[in-house]
Parts: sequence; structure tokens; C-alpha cells
Amino acid sequence: MNGLEIREAESRADFDAFVEAAHRAQAGSKYYVPLLRDEMHWAFDKKKSPLVQENDVRAFVAFREGAPVGRIASVVNRAHLSKYNDATGHFGLLQGIDDPALFAALLDRAADELRAKGMQRIQGPFSLTINHETGILIEGFDEPHVVRTNYSPPYYSRHIEAAGFKKSIDLFAAHCNVAQSDFPARVAKLVERSRIGKDLRTYGLTYADWSKKFQLVLELYNDAWAENWGSIPVSPAEGKWITGLVLPVSKPAWARIAEWRGEPVAIVSQIPDVNEAMADLDGRLIPFGWAKLMWRIHVAGTKRSRVPMIGVARKWRGTRVGSLAVSMLLAQAIEQARAAGVEDMEISWMLETNHAVLNLVEGLPAKVTRKFRVFEKRL
Repeated sequence: MNGLEIREAESRADFDAFVEAAHRAQAGSKYYVPLLRDEMHWAFDKKKSPLVQENDVRAFVAFREGAPVGRIASVVNRAHLSKYNDATGHFGLLQGIDDPALFAALLDRAADELRAKGMQRIQGPFSLTINHETGILIEGFDEPHVVRTNYSPPYYSRHIEAAGFKKSIDLFAAHCNVAQSDFPARVAKLVERSRIGKDLRTYGLTYADWSKKFQLVLELYNDAWAENWGSIPVSPAEGKWITGLVLPVSKPAWARIAEWRGEPVAIVSQIPDVNEAMADLDGRLIPFGWAKLMWRIHVAGTKRSRVPMIGVARKWRGTRVGSLAVSMLLAQAIEQARAAGVEDMEISWMLETNHAVLNLVEGLPAKVTRKFRVFEKRL
């Protein structure tokens, strides 16, 4: 196997190698921003991580001459199987140096693990679920690596295809120049002319009500995305874990909800581009990285932001109330970004089949600048 050895990660040292494999693979990239080095340890912690507790997750590291050169995870996601009953397992967190034999060996190792668990198809990448980073970058390699999206050089997708994988679906990211968008002014006119506008109330979260209201955000997310391709609900345990993870780097007021006569209708969430603030930290918060990160996000502010969530509750989808509600929230997101000095807003990711959202985003205006692909293969 060209001197390759693939081992399952189990110890702290193994997961250090799992992290180092990504750094080695992306060492030549000026765009890639690594996750926090401790994040992989948190994600695979059997005592704390709901992802590991609720699913069958395995991590593997590839070594050559003792050095970690690649990695992959296999996931039997119980929520996915419960919803779809399609004998599909997933792979994720794939990283590797430019070597097709390495990618083939890693994908084969994940496939073998899933086949042994009774899976008949392998699909991915998901990190570690579809509710996290999804897909391999296939277009937009010279665009910034925005927070909670994947970055990978062109050879990743080539090597996955060479291993016999085919396209499942593509996901889009679009960029909006905040200063040039006239969307808020156009929406304001719509609200003024509309009879339903006076009964729509919008509000943002606060630090005081974050824990309580974030549960409502997750409920809206689970409902609004329930019929999307491949969607699975975020469990209460995972939601609690996410709450604690994202609060320090979030602006609660940027997570906004619209209500129609007291009933939640839509959600739009915007986050600072934490990757912009972390670009020179090498994934380390100790000793001074944490202070730098907090200053850059909450004092200096980032020049980029990301909208990862635009959703309308199923009851209100296709209605005038739902349409106006989500337009109001998106207009407010642009206004908040503008007030904070954000220059570029990325809306991602959007399914290639979600024409309603793609058309809405195009009208901001926003242009698709990056594309990601989910692959699959029969086992």
C-alpha cells in the first residue's frame, strides 16, 4: 500500500495525529484555516460528545514512515437510518496529501467499516453529520475559507472520483456585497404596502435568553429543514453541545426570528466569520489566541460574515406570510452586517435543488462563488 499504515484513532496521541494529518495535507494552502486543535478531541470524546454517544463513529489515521499523511471518519448515523432506512453510512473529516493511493486506501477503510456494520452505500463527506460541514469544495478554490465550511484543494474531488464515487448533490455558497445591496430598502417598501406586515414581529436573541431561545432556533431549524435532501434533526443533546460551543464567538442579536401573531414563522441566523479572526492562530487558543479571537470578533469586528440558516417553518412555506417574514429577516441581517462594518456576507450552504432560496439570495443581489459536492458509492 505504498508504505501506508492505517490505524483507528483511540488514544489522545492518535487524535493528535488525526489533527496533524489535516495540517500536513493543507500545509501548502494559503486559504485553509484549521479548526481549533482541541475541537477534534471534543468531537470524539466518548464521555462528552453527543455525536459519538448517539452514533457509531470511528476515526482512522494514515501513516507513512511514521508521519500522519491522511485521515477519515466513518459514521453510522442512527437518526439518518431511522428516517430513511436506506442502509447508508457516511464518511467525513477526509484530509490527505496529494496521493490517489492514499485517498483510495482511506475511503476503502471507511467503506470496510461501514460494510461490516451492514451498510450498503457510503456517502459523504459530512463532518460528522449533514448538520455540520458538508461536501468537498469543487469550485471557488481562490475564495476565502469561511467559517464552518470545508476547504480543500482540487485534487480531493479528483481522487474521490478516481476511487469510484459519483455525485450525490451539489451545495452552493453565494457572496453579497453588503454596501451595494438595496434589498433592505426594497423590503421596507414591501412591508409598508403589505397588510400583513403590521402583524409580523421580528426579534433577535440576547445573551440573557440565549439558552432558552436557542432551543426555539433548533426547533425551527429541524422543522424548516425536515423535507430537505438528506436532512436529519439535531437532537436535544447535540443542540445543547452546539449552544455551548458557538456562544463565545456568536452575536446573539444576529440570530433573528419572525413571528406571526405570536407564532414562530421563520429564522435567519448570521455569524461573524470566525475563520477570518483565526487565520493566523494555527488552531491554538493558548496562551494568547483566545484573547485575540475575542477582540477580533467582538471589538474590531470581522469584514466577512456567514448566513448558515435561512428557514421557513413548513406550515408557512409558500405563503405570503412566510415569504415576507424571511425577506424581512434577511434584510435585517444585511443591515446588521452593514452597521458592524462587514463588507462581504456569504450565504451557505444551499442545495442546488432549493430554487426558492437560490432565487431569493440572487435578488440580494448575491453571486454563487463556491460549490461543494457530496459523493456516494455502492458497497
